[in-house]
Formats: sequence, structure tokens, C-alpha cells
Amino acid sequence: MSTARKIAVIFDMDGVIVDNIKFHQKAWILFCKLHGFKLTARQFQEKFNGRLNSEIFESIFGRKLTKKEIKKYVSEKESLYRKAYSKFIKPVPGIMPFLKELEKHGIKTAVATSAPPENVSLILGRIRLRRFFKVILDEASVKKGKPNPEVYLKAGKKLGFKPKECIVFEDALLGIQAAKNAGMKVIGITTTHPKKELKKADLVISNFSEINVETLEKL
Repeated sequence: MSTARKIAVIFDMDGVIVDNIKFHQKAWILFCKLHGFKLTARQFQEKFNGRLNSEIFESIFGRKLTKKEIKKYVSEKESLYRKAYSKFIKPVPGIMPFLKELEKHGIKTAVATSAPPENVSLILGRIRLRRFFKVILDEASVKKGKPNPEVYLKAGKKLGFKPKECIVFEDALLGIQAAKNAGMKVIGITTTHPKKELKKADLVISNFSEINVETLEKL
């Protein structure tokens, strides 16, 4: 079976496929505290969520960092995150049936995330969703983080679709802006921000039980 309209669906991972942003947030706040910096939850959500680790670290330390320094800090922060989150990994409500519906209709899908490869392997392996995604792009796949559209443009291209044919699922403000910058439609999911803060999205849902292929075709 094929869908009437040619579309591809691209998913962010953190906060979209899994509801894990609060664990990232706690890890970043703890990391900053350990290094003598103060970071609030609001600052994380508005300025950091969706950006590459290297960009966040340079923003925190206020200077250009060496590759060695970045590697060290990434290892430290992600260790804090994985230690806190590993026992709680589970898919968001409704995503498995939704992915099966997309598969049934022959709709190609991708993951386009700013997360490190190790996190992607951990999460997609644990929740057993990797088979649904034709393309998976992570932090190592791009040079610029969101709101730069690079990761979404690359995902669309690898799937073989034009930007106007792609629909992105995002939870982060910077991620929504990245998808818009790519010329794609965006569906916001309220795992990280309330609906009123996701007004730049074309549609907002609270979970994947609220969405289907027919709705995607009408966007």
C-alpha cells in the first residue's frame, strides 16, 4: 500500500522517540555545577536543547575548546546522563503503532538527532525500534547543530525526498526552528514544552496516538 501524497517522516530522538529530556537537563545542570557554572532548566531548554555537545560546551566555558577537551567533557556529561537514564528507557506512548502504520503505508522514516552515536545505539537498541528507520543521523553526521537545518536536510536527501515532502517530529524550540529553516513541515510534541510554546510548529500533539497517516497527508 502506498500513500496518496509522497511524504517522508523524520524524527528527532530525545524528547520525541523517548521522553528523556529531564534526564539530559539534570545531567547538564550537574555537569555545570561540578565545573563552577550555574545552569537553570529554562536556560537549558531555550538555549541548549537540540544543539551539538561541542557547541554547548563552548558556550558554557565561553571559549574555543580543543578536540581533546570536548571529547573529555562529552564523556563526562554523557556518563552522568546514561547513569541516570539507563533504568528508565522506554518509548513514548503510541510511537510503536504509529511506526507500524507508516511502515504499512510504505512511508520512509529517519532519525535526525544531535545525540552522540553511543546514546542513539543505547536507546534504539533498548526500545527495539531501529528496524523502522531507513536513515539514522547523529551528532557525528553533522558539523552544525540545530537551529541550523543541516541534520534535517541531510536526512531528507538520504531518504530521497525534497524538503517540502518531509514532515519532522520535534519537541525542542531549536529543533522546530531547524526544521522550518530546512523548509519542512513540523509537528511539535509536548514532552518538553507546553503547547503554547510550540506555536511555530504546524501541528502540536501530546503523544503519537493523536496522529495518523491521513493527518500527515493533509499538512
